[in-house]
Amino acid sequence: MITCEYCKQSFKRESTAAVHMCEKKRRWMQKDMPETIAGFTAFDLFFRLSMQSKPKVFAEFVDSPYYSSFVNFGSYCLNTHVIDAEAYTRWLVRNQAKLKDWAADRMYLNYVKEHLRKESVGRALERFIEHASKTSYFDTFWETASGYLIADWVESGKISPWILLCSQRASDAVGRMNTEQMNRVAACIDADYWSKKRDLSPHDAEWVSSIIDGVNV
Repeated sequence: MITCEYCKQSFKRESTAAVHMCEKKRRWMQKDMPETIAGFTAFDLFFRLSMQSKPKVFAEFVDSPYYSSFVNFGSYCLNTHVIDAEAYTRWLVRNQAKLKDWAADRMYLNYVKEHLRKESVGRALERFIEHASKTSYFDTFWETASGYLIADWVESGKISPWILLCSQRASDAVGRMNTEQMNRVAACIDADYWSKKRDLSPHDAEWVSSIIDGVNV
């Protein structure tokens, strides 16, 4: 008899045991997949933050009833290109978000709004350039990108309010949007807050203009 080391089920034939795939075996075989690694990282951080537990080992993750939820969260972080997944996990724990909501867009959008207020203008520019440079129209991004893409990028944090309020090219692109697209952008930005931030940081505003618009300052 051959026994599965994961679920302890017994088999008479070695060939049957070889093709056997229980849930625990599947989880171990997926150990090195990106979404599993991201999920385990979040799992470990969650327990250390919320319960002050010692660092978790992968065997604990495999046995956890929350395994699938955390792997789903890891997949969401990768597919959405979440800004600083560790910071987002900490934000979710701090805000006592339910695990079933961790991979919800509405939660991430709230995080993005708060995160963008704290980051430097340099990081905001760096992230936009990182994503825009992967398009086939980097040099004419603001003249070529659709209003829907720009709205998506604003919602996901790829385009910071720093850029929207300090770049003429970005402002012109927003002006060409339809009502639906403009409303999506407006919902992501506290105009009063960012206008004051721009006015209080004229050098940062000029830097954004010089990078995005090519204006010499």
